[in-house]
Formats: sequence, structure tokens, C-alpha cells
Amino acid sequence: MVLTTIFLIQEYIWIIIPSFIIFYPMPYLSGLKETAQNKSVVVKIKNKSPFMIPILFFSLPTIIINSIFLFANVIALLLFFMIYFISLLFYFSGIYILIRDLKKQFEITIGPIEIDEKRDKKKLLLINPVNKDVAGLTINPSSTFPPLGLGIIAALTPNIFKIKLIDENFENFEYEEADLVGITAFTSVANRAYEIAALYKNIPVIMGGIHASMVPEEALEYVDSVVIGEAESIWPTVINDFLNNKLKKKYEGVHLDLENTVIPNRKIYSNKYLFGTLQTSRGCPMDCYFCSVSVFNGRKYRQRPYEEVLDELEQIPQRMIFFVDDNILGYGKGAEERAINLFKGMVERKLNKTWFCQASLNFGSNEEVIKWAAKAGCKMVFLGLESADPEELKVMDKKLNLQLDYERAFNKINKYKIAVLGAFIFGSDSETKESMYRKVKYILKNRIDVIQTTTLTPLPGTRLFKELQQNERLIYTNFPQDWNLYDMGHLTYKVNNMENEEFLRRNRKCSRKLYSKFSLYKKFFKTWIHCKSLQTAMWAYSSNKNYRNVSLSSP
Repeated sequence: MVLTTIFLIQEYIWIIIPSFIIFYPMPYLSGLKETAQNKSVVVKIKNKSPFMIPILFFSLPTIIINSIFLFANVIALLLFFMIYFISLLFYFSGIYILIRDLKKQFEITIGPIEIDEKRDKKKLLLINPVNKDVAGLTINPSSTFPPLGLGIIAALTPNIFKIKLIDENFENFEYEEADLVGITAFTSVANRAYEIAALYKNIPVIMGGIHASMVPEEALEYVDSVVIGEAESIWPTVINDFLNNKLKKKYEGVHLDLENTVIPNRKIYSNKYLFGTLQTSRGCPMDCYFCSVSVFNGRKYRQRPYEEVLDELEQIPQRMIFFVDDNILGYGKGAEERAINLFKGMVERKLNKTWFCQASLNFGSNEEVIKWAAKAGCKMVFLGLESADPEELKVMDKKLNLQLDYERAFNKINKYKIAVLGAFIFGSDSETKESMYRKVKYILKNRIDVIQTTTLTPLPGTRLFKELQQNERLIYTNFPQDWNLYDMGHLTYKVNNMENEEFLRRNRKCSRKLYSKFSLYKKFFKTWIHCKSLQTAMWAYSSNKNYRNVSLSSP
């Protein structure tokens, strides 16, 4: 009996204790790191992934090692599992207390937003509508972003107005009295915007944004005035006309240089947003046939001075940032130097932000750009790949992608612990049954850490829309009602090389394979291995879950 006890103590000392010492600090420290770096994330959403996934991964080797060594001794094995579950209890208790204390600290730090209630001020009511019937990224609070355009409008509005934002990302619209109403909308949300506008019969409603800019005559059937294009150059005139009871039907903004650009009034935003947003450039010379960016912002690439961007970054309270530029890097050596200076400035000012951005594939060409982006906190870059098939790229006018090596770019980006978010489109005119499956195979095989797939959507104002409309290939043309379906998930036109029913069936099959739990777990481990960063892998896995929710809920 004494010998057995001594043997158990030895096994406990040499096997069980070292295994806990080796493995349990890793998930614990990982949880502490994620919490310390992302306080607002932990506080604002019920996302336990930063704590659950590490504990699962590190529990597995602990259980396997102890089970192998203690298999022959039932008492020692029971002792191990008893200590194991006690350790789990302590771990999750500690995390619970940590989050509870952070919530208290966060509430004290943020506090209520003070609103000026002086009665002599006019009221400007800004509205960010959301189409609740359309499944999109807005179903998850971790993938919604503040309406930057409305923040700019708020900043441009003189202080004789008190301003309130009703943001349907976080609250349902309820009618409020106002002197003036401003509303914006993407195409798939246009009907919701018109529905809200109809409630303000005797109050002027002004609509702006990309949809109203593409179809101003339609918008004017539902609102009093439309601002076409970028608002900075024209909003002071709009306000002046309103105050003098001379509001016009249409106002058209011009493309200004971005030096001394207006900084959005972020006080109007909900503090529930996890990501802060800002824009460092506008315009795109690429003019892809399915994209309306070049129509709205022009084909000239305009950049803000990087010092002004850094000053604005210092004012944003969120630690996590999304640069909304369509291409943060830009085009040419001068643009690359500006990007490097911006990223270096973020490091020198010790801004301590983690962020992701959108860029063209040339982001993976200049290693100096990638290195400084990583040092500045970049965790993920969105690349509009669309396809790896040269014929499809030609059809879509993706000329730049035809010139560059995808795999080489992925490897360079991953080398600096940055995840690749690859955006792919199904439904081009060169798409075939075989090419759909080749695309899936390519995505799963290569270093595409985050998968975004959409159905080709002809948005108003694009060459694609005009072409399909002229050739009578659009299926849904009862506008504005049918705009709800132009959401990147529905098929809205007759495809070229197969029947629509077959395309939809195959597309669903592709989505199920791409977004299966097994595929996403595999992507997580591959990202972890290639990027050598658990934090980057967590970013990628969380994004993949969001895209999975969207894709599998689409028709």
C-alpha cells in the first residue's frame, strides 16, 4: 500500500503537474492577452472564442499525454481528471471575474454621451436604415461599421443644429420630430430608406449615398431632395438653402482634393461599434465592370496626407480599425511610399491599433509595405481576387490581377502574420459548372485564410447593370421593390452557360463545401501555421464564421 502511494505521488509529480505547468499557462495567458488588447470586444459582444478555443486546443495534448502515461493506473487517471476539472473551474471563474470587472471599468470610462438640448436649436435627424429581411454581415455586431458618410454630414452641419443619429444597426427606427431629416442607403436597403422617408410628410427629407446618386430620379419620388456624389463640396449650400426655404431637388457634389478633409463627428455613433472606421483615399482607376466605386468617387485616385490620417487615428476610441478605402495602397511608387509613411507613423506614435483594410493584389508585391503594415497592427487584408481563372478575370476587366502571381502574394502577406481575405465572385459570363468546382478547390487548397463568396450582382450605375438591362437578362426589374434582392446573395439575372436553377443548386453545393465546419477549422490551423500567430488565426476564424452565416442563409 505504501509503495503504491509512493508510486502515485511520483506519477503525479513527474507527469500530471508538469503537463499542467506546460499547457495551462498557455490558454490562460492567451485569454489575458486577448482581453487586455480587446477590452471593448469582450465587453460588447458575447464572443467566447478567444477563451474557449485556446482551452480546447491545449486541453487536447494534456488529456492525451496523461491518458497514455496513466492508462494502467485507474487511481492516478481519476486523480488527473479531478485536477483537470478543478483547473477548468478556476480558469473560467477567473475569466468571468475579469470580464465582469472590465464591464464596470468600461462603463465608467465611456459614460453617457452628452447631447445639447438647447431649445432654440433646429434638429437634424440622421438615419442609417437597415433591411432586416436581408441576411448580411449586419446580423453580427462584430461585422457592422459606423456610417462614415453620416458622420461627415454631422461634422459639416453648423452648430445651430442639434444632431441625432438613429442607427438601425442597433435600434429599430421610431418616429421622432425634426426640422430636417438626412438619410443614406445602399441599393439593397433603398426600400427601407423610402419607407422611413414616407413618414415625414411635412418635414424636408434629404437622401444621399451611393444608391440615390446612381438613381436620383427614383429617389426624388420618395424624398424632397437628393445629394448626388460626395457631399463635402455641397452640404454647406444645402443647409443654407434649407434655412432660407429654398431647398432644391438636386445637389451635385464635386470631387475635392483630400487635403484638410472633414473629420467625421464620431460623437453621434453608438458606442457598441467594435470597429472604428476612417478613409485615407478615394477613387479607383481600375473601373471593373461590376463596380460602382469609380462612378461615385471617380477614376482619379486621391489621397489624404498621411499626417492628417494619423491625427484622426489618434481621435478614434476603438482599438480595432477598418480602413474603408477601396485600396489603401493605391497605385504607383508614390502611393506605396505614402502607405509606408502612414504605417511607420502609426508605429512611431505608438497608436497600438489592430486593423484590417482593403487593397488590390499589388499589396503583396512590395515587401516593405507589408512589413510596416504588420508592425503597425495589420491583421488582415481584403483582396478582390474574384477568380483565379484568366478567362473570368478578362471578362471582369480585372487587368491588374492578370499580371500578378496570386500564390507569391499570399506567401509574402502570411510571412508577416497578416491573413488574406480573398473575395470571389460566382456567376460571370464565362462561369461553367466545371469552373465553379475548380474555384472551390482553389480556395480550399491555397493560402486564402478568410473566404468571401458573393453572387455577381448588377448594381445600378455599373456597366454590368446597363449591359444586362439592354440585353433583357435582368430577372427582377420591378424597381424600387426589387432592389431588396440586389444584395450580393440573390441571383438577379439570367446566367450564361447553364440554367439558373442549376447554377443556384451548384452554388449552394459550393457554399456548403467552402463554409463547412471542417473547412473552417482546417483554415484556422493553416492560418495559425502559415502566419505563426494565434491572434491572426482568431481574426480569420471569426471572420469566416461571419461569412458562413451570410453564405448559408442566402437562397
